[in-house]
Amino acid sequence: MTIKDVLVRHLQDTFEVETWQPPLSDAVKDLTAKQAAWKPAPERHSIWQIVRHIILWKQGVLEAWDGHAPDMPAMERADWGEASGDEAAWQTDVRRLHDVTAKIKQRVEASDEAFLAGKMPSYQGVRDQTAVLRLMAMATHDIYHAGQIRYIRALQGV
Repeated sequence: MTIKDVLVRHLQDTFEVETWQPPLSDAVKDLTAKQAAWKPAPERHSIWQIVRHIILWKQGVLEAWDGHAPDMPAMERADWGEASGDEAAWQTDVRRLHDVTAKIKQRVEASDEAFLAGKMPSYQGVRDQTAVLRLMAMATHDIYHAGQIRYIRALQGV
C-alpha cells in the first residue's frame, strides 16, 4: 500500500465505514436537534458543540492546505460556543460536517505521494508537519470525538 492508500483508508474508517469502531458519520446519524443540543451537565459539551468543533478544525486543515496557516489562538477563541436551534439548523451543521470531510477526502484522492510526504503548514508560529501526518491526526481526532458522541447518545438512551 502507498501512503495515499493508507490515508484514504484511514479517512474512510474514521468517518464513513464501520470497521472495529463506529465511524463519525454513524455517530451523528438520526439525531434530532434536541438530542444534539443535550448536555450531560452544564459544564460539558453537547454533541452539537462537538460537531461544530470538528468542522472548525477541519476547516483549519483546508486553510493550511491552501497555504494559509490558521491562527490557533483565534481558532481556540472561536471554539466551543453554545449550540442550539431547530432541526434545520442541526441538519445544516451535519451537512457541513459531511461536506468538509468530503472536500478533504477528494483532495487526498487527487494528491500525489510527493505532496502527501511534503510539508503542510500547521498553525501560525508552529512548525509545519508532513501532510500525511496532519491528515492522519485530523482523522484520528474524528474518531476520538465519535466515541464521545456515542457516549453522550448512550447517556440519553439514544
